[in-house]
Amino acid sequence: MFQALSRVPRFITWGLAFPLLFLNGWLLLLVVRELEPLVSILISATVIAFLLDYPIRFLAQLNMPRGISVTLVFLVFIFLLITLGFFLGPLILRQANELLTRLPEWIESGRQQLNSLETWAAEQQLPIDIRENVVQNIAQLGDRLSRTLRLLTGQLVSLVFGAIGSIVNVFLTIVFAAFLVLRGESLWTGLLSWLPAQWNTQIREFLPDNFERFIVGQVTLATILSVEQTTTLFILGVPLALLFGVVIGACSLVPLGGVSSIIVVSLLLALQNFWLGVKVLLIALIVLQINDNVVGPRIIGDITGLNPVWMLISLFIGLKIAGGLGLIISVPIASFIKETGDRIRASKFDPLATAPPTTLLIDAPEQPLPKK
Repeated sequence: MFQALSRVPRFITWGLAFPLLFLNGWLLLLVVRELEPLVSILISATVIAFLLDYPIRFLAQLNMPRGISVTLVFLVFIFLLITLGFFLGPLILRQANELLTRLPEWIESGRQQLNSLETWAAEQQLPIDIRENVVQNIAQLGDRLSRTLRLLTGQLVSLVFGAIGSIVNVFLTIVFAAFLVLRGESLWTGLLSWLPAQWNTQIREFLPDNFERFIVGQVTLATILSVEQTTTLFILGVPLALLFGVVIGACSLVPLGGVSSIIVVSLLLALQNFWLGVKVLLIALIVLQINDNVVGPRIIGDITGLNPVWMLISLFIGLKIAGGLGLIISVPIASFIKETGDRIRASKFDPLATAPPTTLLIDAPEQPLPKK
């Protein structure tokens, strides 16, 4: 069948394949939604397994038995998870509630600053009318932001554990992650054995590398950025520095999320103090650029190679299909598709080819033996 398809023009082949791929993808999406939260547990466990594989391999290089290294790394991971959950989590929740309490005062302060600006403009005889336009927009934006923050704060625990569901599912996620670390290679080998040899090679070569480098790199950079931004905001005397620093770091897990979160935080602080908001915007962006352009290349290098437009499209599709987890895994999947497509276009990899390269030598003329 593949040999017959190879004689058909390529655009006709892809035209016939696209509806089938779309239908299969739609059916797969229905199955995934029916199997929730199992799929989210498996995705979370895979992400955790990728994260913990680095320290496990580091301990293995120190001639530590793999079983002992896996046990040690998982014990440290569980200890850190419990420590963050019981100490850092309540502190962040308390600051989030404090933000909700202060937000009406900040909105009123923003209105007063705009009124002062309008008074100054009137004294200078400048044609600026702020009261009817900007103040009303600020009020509407503040009301919407307040409702959004209240909703997010009320659902913060469910957002954190949304992909997991409950304490039982947390336990299942850790168990699955442990099995993936211990027996993940045999599992992937069994699953990929159902694919053609060419696709098997491509997936083994690109997909794990893209996932591991992106996930481990993004989590490492997000952790570093959280510490940097929290320290910077604390030095600047910003209220709720821990909350804002952690939010900026967490948003940086998603491409372009760090810049967006810095702008939102700066706007919130500008309501209280305009120049403080400007100062935070400039300094936080500088710290972010240093983290992305100096620290980032040393840790992860150029991972995706995606055009920013395609990156945004992949993020939107990932969010639509899998929510928060989709934002994390959509970019490495899109990068894998791009690299595979580049190989197909460059004719370095042809999934329709069925004959192995050695068959080309069957009809080759025999070379005469050298005379003695």
